[in-house]
Amino acid sequence: MARPRSFDPDDVLEVAREVFWRKGYQAASLDEITAASGIAKPSLYAAFGDKSTLFLRVLDRYHDGILGWAERVLAQPGPAREVIRQWLTGFVPYCSGAKGLRGCLSINSATDGSLDQTKVRNSIERYNRRLEELLRARLRADRAQFKKGFDPDLTAHTIMVVHTGLMTLAHQGSDAKQVQAVIDQVMTLLA
Repeated sequence: MARPRSFDPDDVLEVAREVFWRKGYQAASLDEITAASGIAKPSLYAAFGDKSTLFLRVLDRYHDGILGWAERVLAQPGPAREVIRQWLTGFVPYCSGAKGLRGCLSINSATDGSLDQTKVRNSIERYNRRLEELLRARLRADRAQFKKGFDPDLTAHTIMVVHTGLMTLAHQGSDAKQVQAVIDQVMTLLA
């Protein structure tokens, strides 16, 4: 009979996320994760597999959290313009100031060489596609709120490009007021 696990897998995934986020996938080691989590390397391997598999679980979990939040916010009642503003404004702390300096785990992974791994690239592509689909669905559903000629698909893609840009520039320590000004500018697309 196998021994029961003496650790919470969710706690280990959180620790691993922090190590991968701080160091990047390429530089992070399983030794750092085992040291930070307090579990032995054989237990880590048994529970999560190799470093690539562990990282993919961390990244998918990160994406799922953001998507879940986006689904909740974008499904709220009210004008699409205000709901999308609320969604974008929710990212301000993560793409400005001290908290923003670590950037976005997904963006970091896309720029640190992790995209050489097909499964990581697929995870990031699925995440971006799903996030854009959520925006597109909300804009299409509320199409009548916008001026004639409004293109919900192009607007959703433009919002995604701006969102990705803000998260990419987070490493530069963007000012929250500057980020908010960009969001205000994007909102002019939703007239």
